Formats: sequence, C-alpha cells, structure tokens
Amino acid sequence: MAKESSYSSVLLFIVSALLLTGGSLMASFPIFIFFGLAPLFALTDRANDTSTVFEKMEWVLLALTVYFLSIHLFDFSYIVSSMTYSILFTLPFIGQVWVRQTLGPRGGKITIILFWLALEYALLKIRPAESNFLADTIQLHPNWMRWNIHTGYLGASFWILITNLMVYQIFFSKSPFRWYWIVLAAIFLLGPAAYSYFLDSGSITRKDLVNLYADKLIVKDVTYLARGEFVVRTAAWVSTLILLFTFVKSQTTK
Repeated sequence: MAKESSYSSVLLFIVSALLLTGGSLMASFPIFIFFGLAPLFALTDRANDTSTVFEKMEWVLLALTVYFLSIHLFDFSYIVSSMTYSILFTLPFIGQVWVRQTLGPRGGKITIILFWLALEYALLKIRPAESNFLADTIQLHPNWMRWNIHTGYLGASFWILITNLMVYQIFFSKSPFRWYWIVLAAIFLLGPAAYSYFLDSGSITRKDLVNLYADKLIVKDVTYLARGEFVVRTAAWVSTLILLFTFVKSQTTK
C-alpha cells in the first residue's frame, strides 16, 4: 500500500475543491486545474483493505461535486447533473483502490487516469454535445494544444491528469519532494504548451470533437479524421483489460 500523507482528509478535500473551482472559474488562466486532482489521488491511499474500499471516497465525491457545480457557475438548478457526474468520476478512484487491493503495487495511480479517460470516451460516444470533459477547462487556449490533431481533443484531459499525478508524487507520495518528481512535473506541465508554439497546425476544438462523434463530419483535418480521439479510445480498451484481469484475479484467489 502507498504511504498515507500526513494531511487530513478534510484538508485534502478543501484544497482540491478550491483548486478545481479556481481552474474552472478562471477560464482565461486555468492553471489550477493541473493541481486540483492531486489531493484526491492522495485520498485513495487511505483505503487499506477490502472492507474499506469506499473509505474517504465521500471526500472525492464532494470535491468533484463542487467542481462540476463550478462549471455551471454554482447554479444549483444543475445540482442533479453535477452530482451524477461526480458519482460517475468517483468510480475511477474506487476502481484504483479495488485494483490495488487485488493486484498489489501493480495497481498504481495510473489506473485512475486510464479509468477517467475511459469514462470520458464513454460519455463521448453516448452524449458528445452535452457532456462535460476535463479538457473543456482549457478550451479557451487552443494555442496550448496544437499537438492534439494526433491525440484528439481529449488528449488535453490526459495532459491535465498526468500532470496531477506528478504533483501527487511531489507532495503526497511515499518519496515526496524529490528533485526528479519536480523536474517531471515541470516537463509535463510546460512541455506540451511549449511544444505547441513550434507547430503551425491548428488545434482540434470541442466543436471538431462534437462534429466527428455526432456524425456531422465537418472536420477539415485529415489526421484527426483518421485517428479520432486516439488517447481516450486506447484508454478505454486498456481499462477494460485491467478490469477483466482484476476480476479474474479476485475470483481465483478466493
């Protein structure tokens, strides 16, 4: 099991809720979204056996509810949809705990990222126009994401999640404040945006995403038409394999 951070669950919830809300509301400079999920990653370290798989997940649920409400500027007429989304995206954290408890250290935090992206892909296939995606937080900055003709629009979701994982490693992991985690966090945070400025291509927008997956096919970029949402599609397949393997493992060890 991963070492628990010394921070209380309430503090982790408050920090996460504030950062996620800041990232959502500050659309012109949504930098906080790259840090807001890291405290929630840390909360999964609190569940230490199969009888407590849901332990501390209520704090994840609450933080995500605040985040999804902030997307709608805290209009409480969206409380039901916000809670629905928060329940849905709490599942990757619960899934990580279950995988870790079944497979041991092999069930690392990367599974949260895979499961989250797989859920975004499911939403994309079911409701492409109406769904909320993590990538939407930085949609006002297409110049940061010119590389997404290869990854898809939701490659930005992966960017946000993997940076949060590096932040988790810096502050909440078994070996915090190591220089290599700090360097990696800086690379993951700044590298994609810096690389984007060297590209001449335009970025894939949310409108392109919706057009492709709502069968409108009004997309000019041939590369995107051929690859689509490569990152989340791949994550969905890998997540399915992980869940199947974990299920089989859990049954054979009984």
